[in-house]
Amino acid sequence: MFSVIILGGGSGERMGLGYNKVLYKIKGQTVIEHASKHFIEDPEFSEVIIVANREDYDRIKVLFNQEKVKVIKGGQTRQESVYQGLTKIIKNTYVFIHDGARPNLSKDKINILKEEVQHYPVILYTKAKDSIVRYEKDKIINYLNRDQIAYIKTPQVFKLKEIVKAYELAKAHHREYSDDASLYMGELNLSVKLIEDDDANIKLTTKFDLNIMEDIL
Repeated sequence: MFSVIILGGGSGERMGLGYNKVLYKIKGQTVIEHASKHFIEDPEFSEVIIVANREDYDRIKVLFNQEKVKVIKGGQTRQESVYQGLTKIIKNTYVFIHDGARPNLSKDKINILKEEVQHYPVILYTKAKDSIVRYEKDKIINYLNRDQIAYIKTPQVFKLKEIVKAYELAKAHHREYSDDASLYMGELNLSVKLIEDDDANIKLTTKFDLNIMEDIL
């Protein structure tokens, strides 16, 4: 019933690694192995598609020998890489799209998303905790209502036919989006349901993030 695309692109530049951050090892496994683990172990996911940078393809491919896992080469952008993944899906009704740099997604959230996507496309979010402002240079323009602000996360989950149609429209119109939900909404004029996530599903971006993940994973 379910497929998942896991994006393995990125770099370790802000972390000072000198290599792709998804290849960083935590407790004996790479970040992308941790990010993929629950999907691989879940029998309801029959296709796990790992999209790798062309430079890292060989290093990522050797990490996965499960029959349900397919490692493919991505495009120049995140949007191109997701589209490449979508074209490789053979079957299934629903597709999860997940960042390979989020290694601490819980099984409980996966199960909630599997249930909810049968009614609406769904994405994870966390509420803003700090004050949020708009600014230019070093001057505050105005404060925003943080009760109406959310941090968008992955996985983002859709009916396969709908998200493929949205990506094909975006490609035909040469439009770029920051994530899958914004593309889906922009091209199909349809809404997406928010599911609140926990704070532990962080995306590894800085060395500080790595230090946190070393402790909690």
